[in-house]
Amino acid sequence: MLYLLTFLAGGFAEMFVSDKLVVPGDAAATASHILAHRGLFQLAFAVYLIEMASQIALTSIFYDLLKPVNRSIALLATFLSLAGCIVKTLSRLFFIAPLLVLGDAHYLTQIHG
Repeated sequence: MLYLLTFLAGGFAEMFVSDKLVVPGDAAATASHILAHRGLFQLAFAVYLIEMASQIALTSIFYDLLKPVNRSIALLATFLSLAGCIVKTLSRLFFIAPLLVLGDAHYLTQIHG
């Protein structure tokens, strides 16, 4: 079930949202689409976090399954998998950054001179 959740969540966020919002070669159109479909963009971010939670749970399950075979290799695989999850989760913070940059926050309109 966790593999299915991971594949479906990743597929939704990568294929459906990216195809709907990203215009290759046109940053202004992409920014316009992101602002026009803010809820969908935020949903994609939430789905990415669900995908990572599923991946972490899978890592834990695989450690428990592989620990009786060879504990040190299972621990190494767990460490590498968790490191990948951390890197991917941190990179997803850049996914949500356009909403912060393109938003209508008051600090974006103030000119310091």
